[in-house]
Amino acid sequence: MKKSAASLLVIILLFSLLSPSASAEAAEPIVKVKLVNYLGNKSSITIKPTGDYIVQESNTRLLNGKSYTIKYENQDQLTLLDGTSTIITTDQLHVIPLVETNFLSINDRPYLGSFQFVSENSKYVRPINNVYMEDYLKGVVPYEMMDGWKREALKAQAVAARTYALQRISRIIDDSINYQVYAGYKWLPNSTAAVEETRGRVLKVTNYYGKLVLADGLFSASNGGKTESNANVWGSTALSYLPIKDDPFDAQANIKWQFTVQKKQLEPANKTWSQMNEADAAIAGKIKSWMASHGYAGKELKLLGIPVLGFHTPKSGGRISKGDITVEFITKDKVDVNGAYVPQKLVYTDVPASQIRAMVGIDKMWSYLISNITETKDSITVSGLGNGHGVGLSQWGAQKRAEAGQNYSEILGFYYDGASLIQEYNERPIFTAPTLSPVESVTSGEQPGKEQTESLIEDTTPPIISSVSINVDNVKNKANLSFTINEASKLTLYIKDNQNKKDYVLENDPLNAGNVTKEIDLSSYVAGKYYFGIITVDESNNRSSALPSFEIIRTSASTTKTPTPATVKPVPAKDKTAPKISAAKVSVDNVKYKGSLTFKTNEAAYLTITLKDSRGKTIKTLKNYSYTKAGNIKQDFDLASLANGKYTVAISATDKSKNRSSSSSSFTVIKKAKTKTGKVTATRLNMRASASTRAKVVFTLKKYQNVTILSTSGSWYKVKYSTKTGYVSKAYIK
Repeated sequence: MKKSAASLLVIILLFSLLSPSASAEAAEPIVKVKLVNYLGNKSSITIKPTGDYIVQESNTRLLNGKSYTIKYENQDQLTLLDGTSTIITTDQLHVIPLVETNFLSINDRPYLGSFQFVSENSKYVRPINNVYMEDYLKGVVPYEMMDGWKREALKAQAVAARTYALQRISRIIDDSINYQVYAGYKWLPNSTAAVEETRGRVLKVTNYYGKLVLADGLFSASNGGKTESNANVWGSTALSYLPIKDDPFDAQANIKWQFTVQKKQLEPANKTWSQMNEADAAIAGKIKSWMASHGYAGKELKLLGIPVLGFHTPKSGGRISKGDITVEFITKDKVDVNGAYVPQKLVYTDVPASQIRAMVGIDKMWSYLISNITETKDSITVSGLGNGHGVGLSQWGAQKRAEAGQNYSEILGFYYDGASLIQEYNERPIFTAPTLSPVESVTSGEQPGKEQTESLIEDTTPPIISSVSINVDNVKNKANLSFTINEASKLTLYIKDNQNKKDYVLENDPLNAGNVTKEIDLSSYVAGKYYFGIITVDESNNRSSALPSFEIIRTSASTTKTPTPATVKPVPAKDKTAPKISAAKVSVDNVKYKGSLTFKTNEAAYLTITLKDSRGKTIKTLKNYSYTKAGNIKQDFDLASLANGKYTVAISATDKSKNRSSSSSSFTVIKKAKTKTGKVTATRLNMRASASTRAKVVFTLKKYQNVTILSTSGSWYKVKYSTKTGYVSKAYIK
């Protein structure tokens, strides 16, 4: 996540003008997200609606399940195509769902909400997703924090992410680590529950004027055991709720990193350009990429060495701020009179550490909290702690705190010192479907040139809920809800408490127009204030809602009076027992690269099964919230893409009463190395005693002979032919 000091000041001043009561009345906001991370840069994309959508510019309906193409055209125009037929060419497209729950797949990734498609850099099609905050967060939390982690850690992440997004609600953010990773409508159950259980809650602090203002929900993967100030990272004014302090729980996570660079990267003597390969290919590639955008664009580069690499000048949080690096290199276009490449050098002294991190790669240097630098005559090794900037919430620290029994408010209280949890909003605005003109534009299935014989008049009027009345009988523990509806609809009814927890009573229950009366059992609810959530949806999917309140009062009469046997009605006991997972076991076939998980469940449940690596990162979802009958379960999976090492299969089971249990089973992948062979491409190829052109020739190979490749050493292979073993140049082995 990046941060601008100027934009932060503007946002703080804006929120300082709003009173707490005004913000509490706010409706759920819409987040604008530019889709970059998963989509990349594409001049043509495919969209596929699930449920119908309207293209605002052309008065056209996009049909459920049908694929369409949006292409960039010259002069910053976009063309929407149905197959090969052009629907419209325009500078931007607005695509809006007819029903709130419809979703649009863009290059096979689903997204809720509406969309704006624009041209970008006179080259690409760029979608901007307009999505409700809570739906956005359900696509953020499991991709910023592992879904299998503790619920309280995920709830802390949900509040931080909501606060962070609300701080930036007036701008268009993107779906990458520049802001928050957003994967669209690919939700996972544990994190979805965490978002729902914290709905509308954000962090606020008291500003200089005594007003409650929105905090900034900054977070990183790990602070390495010590939190950092925003001032040290971004140079902005230090915020009191983001102080520097020790974090013993993050330290328990022991997130460490290390990378090594060779001082000498290659020796160009007696080698062609294609034969020269740096000793540290990954780091050399990052440095060359950085150089290409800093004065060496279009140049072919090779690194000769990195003789100097160091860091210094720590700030108050212990993280370094400055560094030195020297890069020796050659370019293909610069040779002397003898045709030899001319050595060149870049020397950076006392430059920002961020520049050096960008040069070597953030995938190598995870943070600025450096613990050790070791230098030998041949190499330099840099070691450090944590992952990310260290400001605000630590994700690993939150998980360790949740494992120790802390709830999400306690976790947030540590990372955002003095901040308060505030209910910013409760309900979502009523969705209003877009309308078409009386005659639709030609779409799939219509024949151009034929007169349309029927006009489509869209019903856009939601049902009207009126005369709502609630009568609570605190003795019989019942409530009678009545209201009037003006048209046939489907009714969804839930009870919500003051903590925003919802208990659904009815879902999509058919209603006729007229008076409606429902009797609801309240015996399982404690005393307090509650709300009936009434949602009605008509045949055209127009939606209306109401949220009347009522109060349950527990008196001696209501708790001690026992009805006579003739009047007692049995009340089903609320299921509070989680499903039982037993006998979880993984068997592995390291020859066929297959794995099989077996376990038992004692009741039908929604199962999620994920495959995790040794660090707990989810690398594959084998089953995603799939309803499964009780009994013996078997789940096969493929090991071909896994490296050798230890893995865990995590199982989550959730029954219909939302009770959840989990289990796991570990296994080890040990693959036998496959024999690698190659064919000689040179007429004669010397096999040498070591990886050097000066080494003794031990055998001479001929063209088309096959060799067994034993190992790799820079630009050399160690090979075996018959009984002979030696080193040959990679360039002559195919």
